[in-house]
Amino acid sequence: MNKLFIGLLIVAAGAGIFYFFNQRTCNKPPQDSISKDLLIGKWKAIAEQTAGDSAQPIYQYEFQQAGTVLLSLQDSAIADTLHYEWINPNQLVWKENIADSTGKTYSVVLLTKDSLQLQSKDSITALFIKAK
Repeated sequence: MNKLFIGLLIVAAGAGIFYFFNQRTCNKPPQDSISKDLLIGKWKAIAEQTAGDSAQPIYQYEFQQAGTVLLSLQDSAIADTLHYEWINPNQLVWKENIADSTGKTYSVVLLTKDSLQLQSKDSITALFIKAK
């Protein structure tokens, strides 16, 4: 009976230790500091979730340091210019004209050296990979 009781105490202590360390790792605050410099460069759209638009062309986006984005089709030399601005550490505003007071806001879900995921307020997600 004593061996059973000691065994249950050891199991309970192990479960308590596991719970304590698991809570410490799970309760870490989300990483709010996105390295904005990773955005600079050429990105290729690989997927966009839009309702029923399967014939949408795939664009290449070139983010520049000055806040401009050159938007072009992969096989075209003609580029359109958009503007972006960081409004929060993880939110971008895209504007067609730099003088516009409003634009389309995107949350930066993921930004690494080779992948980018943006999500709009209406839950449309766009995925990009770094173009070579």
